[in-house]
Amino acid sequence: MRTDPVDPRPQARAALAVTGADLAVIGIDFGGTKTEVALADSTGTPLRRIRLATRAEHGPDQILARAGAAARELADHALGALGLPVAAHAAVSPGVIQPDRILLTPNLPGWESLALADRLARELGVDAVAVANDVRAGALAELRLGALRDADPGIYLSLGTGIAAALTVGGRVLSGAHQAAGEIAYLDPGHPAGAPTAVFADGHAPLEELVGGKALGERSAAELGEELTAERLFTSEDPAARRIAAQALDTLATAVANMAVLVDPERIVVGGGMMAAEAAILPALTARLARAVPFPPAVRPAHFTADASLHGAIALALDHLPARTAA
Repeated sequence: MRTDPVDPRPQARAALAVTGADLAVIGIDFGGTKTEVALADSTGTPLRRIRLATRAEHGPDQILARAGAAARELADHALGALGLPVAAHAAVSPGVIQPDRILLTPNLPGWESLALADRLARELGVDAVAVANDVRAGALAELRLGALRDADPGIYLSLGTGIAAALTVGGRVLSGAHQAAGEIAYLDPGHPAGAPTAVFADGHAPLEELVGGKALGERSAAELGEELTAERLFTSEDPAARRIAAQALDTLATAVANMAVLVDPERIVVGGGMMAAEAAILPALTARLARAVPFPPAVRPAHFTADASLHGAIALALDHLPARTAA
């Protein structure tokens, strides 16, 4: 991959008579382990991708520089080989993304004081870069191109190493007053009488610590002597494994039912790596919703079973395309 700086703006400005169909976008998905940069056309179809190791332990500067170099390479390819100027950029990452910092993102040390949008705009040499939380971006992809189309309201539930959700209303994804809507990892699932309460102020994510993929792996290792994936745990015939799985599914289903009572969604879409256990998860959620919710929503698997946040970055970039007319 070429890493010398290539500024796409002069080339883009030189392209004449472009319409919406003649434009491309670039989406960047920052993760704790890997980062992907994708070039897509105006329909959201990825045309080319570059995958990078995030190397999170080395801080944000190095991955921002490498992602910027990858984006410039893709912009150069788009115009030179395809005749498509890149007209919008977007990036997503874990955490609560605020203008001058990113909160609640322990897998990306050093990002706590990062002004992601401004920094990427300077790195890419563009006027603006749209940024969003990765799970809410995944919800945007499902809303625009996937299983949440025509559902209002809708809930996108992401089940992976951690858990999160996003609410879609009126064709938009709800961000919240502090860009923290959908951080359901911090929901309090309730505790037996007299038990200590583990809450955010004490450094805990209560729901995630019970039903997230990482937590289930740790619990299976402690109680079964083997760290199991959600798929193996939820399909095991071992009585102890079945007990752990039943408790986790019951806790998760209760939380989802409570969300459904509050929001009255038309549809709940479930994605993330734990959906390898779809055959166990979806029936458990559907059954609880049918019993607990006055108007139970439909439950569907996500359309984007892989790379949901990258597709979300592309959808976010498409939403920020400038109005173009033929010259």
